[in-house]
Formats: sequence, C-alpha cells, structure tokens
Amino acid sequence: MKKLFENIEKKIFIPAFLVLIVLTLTIYLFPGQVNGVISILFSFCTHELGWLFMLTCLASFGFMIWLTFSKYGKIKLGNKDEKPQYNNLSWIAMLFTAGVGTSIVILGFLEPIYYVSAPPFDLEPFSNAAYEYAHMYGQFHWGFSAWAFYNPAIVAIAYVMYVRKESSIRLSNACRSVLHKKSDGWLGHIVDILVVFGIVGSISTSLGIGAPVLSDIIREVFGIPAQYDFTVKIIVLIIWVLIFGTSVYLGLDKGIQRLSNINVVLAFIFMGLILLIGPTMQIFKMEVNSIGLYASDFIKMSTYTDPFGEGKFSSEWTVFYWGWWIAFMPMMGMFVGKISRGRTIKNVMWGQLLWGTLGCCCSFMIFGGYSLYLQQSGKVDLATILAEEGNSGAIIAILQTLPMSKIMMLFLCIVCFVYLATTIDSCAYVLAGTTTKRLSYKEDPARWNRILWAVLFCVLSIGLMIIGGLEAVKTISVLTGLPLIAVLIVLMVSVKRMLKEDEEKEEKRK
Repeated sequence: MKKLFENIEKKIFIPAFLVLIVLTLTIYLFPGQVNGVISILFSFCTHELGWLFMLTCLASFGFMIWLTFSKYGKIKLGNKDEKPQYNNLSWIAMLFTAGVGTSIVILGFLEPIYYVSAPPFDLEPFSNAAYEYAHMYGQFHWGFSAWAFYNPAIVAIAYVMYVRKESSIRLSNACRSVLHKKSDGWLGHIVDILVVFGIVGSISTSLGIGAPVLSDIIREVFGIPAQYDFTVKIIVLIIWVLIFGTSVYLGLDKGIQRLSNINVVLAFIFMGLILLIGPTMQIFKMEVNSIGLYASDFIKMSTYTDPFGEGKFSSEWTVFYWGWWIAFMPMMGMFVGKISRGRTIKNVMWGQLLWGTLGCCCSFMIFGGYSLYLQQSGKVDLATILAEEGNSGAIIAILQTLPMSKIMMLFLCIVCFVYLATTIDSCAYVLAGTTTKRLSYKEDPARWNRILWAVLFCVLSIGLMIIGGLEAVKTISVLTGLPLIAVLIVLMVSVKRMLKEDEEKEEKRK
C-alpha cells in the first residue's frame, strides 16, 4: 500500500478526494435541500457575476491574439529540431474529442430550439430573426471564444514541460513565475485542488447532460419500461467506465489516441447522414447566414449582459458556457499541453482554436439546422416537446423523423458513448497527473489513480441525476469555474513572465 501511494501528492489528493466524497454523499442524502441551494447559487453567480465571466472571456481572447502575433509565437515546445509527437490528424482528434464530449451532439440538436423559444436581444420568439440567431448562437458559445479560454493553460503547461523540462503537469507549477516559492506551498496546493474541483465539475456536467438522454434512447429502442429508468442510467455509466478502463489499460498512445480517431470518424459519418437525409441546401443557407451574423455581432454577443432587462438569456446560457469552459480549462491545458510536444506556440494556439471551432460549428450547423427545420416547417413541435418531456423526449422525437429511426438511435448512442469515454479518459488522465508528485513527459499516471477518478465522476453524476434538471448540471460548472478565473489570470501573467525571463537569459548567454 505504501508503494502504491509513494508517488502520490497527498496534500492535493486527500483533501480533494475527501471534499468530493462529502459533496457526493450530501447530494445523495439531501437531494431536495441541495437542489434548493443550487438554484440560489446559480442565480447569484450568473446574474450578479456575469460581467466577470464576460471580461475573462475577452481577456483570454486578447491574450491569444497578442501571443500568436508576438515574437514568442515561433517558440517550439521542445527541442529546436524535434518533430511533433503526434501527426496532425491524431492531434486534432484528441484535442477535439477531449474538449466537447457527448454534449456537442445532444445540445447541438436541442440548443437552437431553446434559443428560438426564448431568443436574445428581446427578439420575438419563433420570428425569422429568432430562427437566424438560434442557428448561430450555439456556434458562438462553442466557437472561438470557448476555445480561447484553454490557450493560457495549454501554453503554460507545454512550455514548463518541454522548454523548461520540468517533471510535472500540475497547474501550480505553471504558475511559478507569479507565485514563486508559494507554488510549492499552501497556495500552490489550493490552485491544484481548485483544478481538481473544476475538472470534476466540468465532466459531471457532461455526464449529467448525456447519461439521462442516452438511457432514455436505449429504453425507447428496446422497449424497456419507464420503471427501470434509473437502472438503465446506471448501466450506461458502467459501460462508460468499462470503455474507459480498456483505454486506461492501453495507455495514452494506444488508448486515447485510437479512441479519439474512432470517435471523429463515427461523429462525421453521423453528421454526414443527417446532412444528406435532412434539407441539405437549407442547412447550407442557414450556415452562410450564421457566418455573417457571427462576424457582425461578435463584440455585441461577447459583451451582452442585458443590464436593463431580466438578463435570462445571457445568464442562463452565455455565462453558464463561459463558466463551463473555464472549469474545463485546466483539463484541456494539461491534456493538450501534454500532447503538443514538438509544435510551436502559434501552431498549438491556432490549431486547437480553429479545428475545435470548426468541429463544433459543423455540429451545430447540421444538428441545429435539422432541428430548426423540423420546428419551422411544422413537421414536429420540438419546442413543446422540449418544454413538456425534456431533453430526452425532444431528441427521440428528432430521431424518429429519420429513416430507420431505431438504427439511427443506436448509432447516436454509439457516437455519444465513444465521445464521452474519450472525454472521461482525458479528464481522469489529467487528474491523476495533478495528484502525482513526479511525472516526466514520457510517463503516464498510475492506472489505478485514473480509474479511481473516473469512478468518482460516475458516482457524482448519479447524484446529479437524482437531483434532476438542466439547472443542476449547469450550476456545477459555474460554481467550479468561478474561482478558476483567478487561476486563468495568473496563468496569463505567468506565461508572459516565463517567456520574458527565458528571453533575457538567452540574450545574456549570447
């Protein structure tokens, strides 16, 4: 047992693990009370602190623009003659599947229906303008701004590992230029514990959105009675853990890399089928229009807080998403940083931004376009179904309009299973790395450590399903993302200082 924990950073592992266990038990034992507290916290964070999330988004985007076009953008993350660790296709597949999960499919279909029913900017629900913004707004939430949040952490981790050659992927280590010796003390431990909470919160949101919908689709396909609903949800989570366990056994190169490649192929086949079966030309028309709206309204959407109105759209959607992406930021920073050896800073930043945005926009273009077509044409009243039966009922109604609907439902389930298994694997990999004392770029964290965190993800997600509702899973991300805003700002300052310090050292050598 002693040897098992020999390389574990107990000052991070034990407090984080115990707090999460207590939180999970509280959810199980007092679901009603927890749900009430969640509603209050979500309202406060999104309505009163929404401006802070908006400014953080703009700061991240500005940081990316500055660093990309600065002289530092050409710095290679590794030795000068070193080639990229992974080929471009595998690298893109891994970063994309780690960053989106099954939510990109489910919300890709449903989010535009939420938007057209309650649109931004005081637009008339179900008006032509509402439909136009409904198709575009999801692409904004999952687009450039979202992926820009990850860049400070990605560059910081990759620079520390591959340029400074330090044997740790902990975010506190990447903050050393600001925190100095405190990064090894209590302040550094707080940073890493916040990272653990952020990752657990972000992946729990993904599981909380995905598991209920997939279990309901499985019940629909196989005719399983509603009384076994919770049992099916548990089985879904167990299958995810099994897929993940196999990936853990195979390791980073053979596990996550292969799973990511399979994931991308399946996802694009599914998108292609929806595009061909659906109103293909209409979807392309929607997308061209959305590109124009995205470009013309980017600043407006990035600063929209609705200060003189109720602010429901901004607080319930944009602020939630910015909180979710900030909560995901440590995981993406450590994971994408880990797989980016041999690339330049500019290549990494723009690569993950452009390919991540392109993949998400394609999903919303096709899935969202098809949903809006069904709603606007009157073929299916998805807005009413969504309000009365929730996400699962609406997804099933959409899939029932397709030829061979049950086969398409199973195909969707497979895509979502693999999507989220990849995301869980990446998150558990990073959490295990965060709670490990020493980890060179050639090493992977202990398998038992990764599996332990994955199991905890699933247990916490079951608790969120007991509470029920989209608001509960939204709140987890916003709450865990809020304190990480400070970490994100420190990372931006730290990256700038590291680059400046090493530049001065290089000049002195000359």
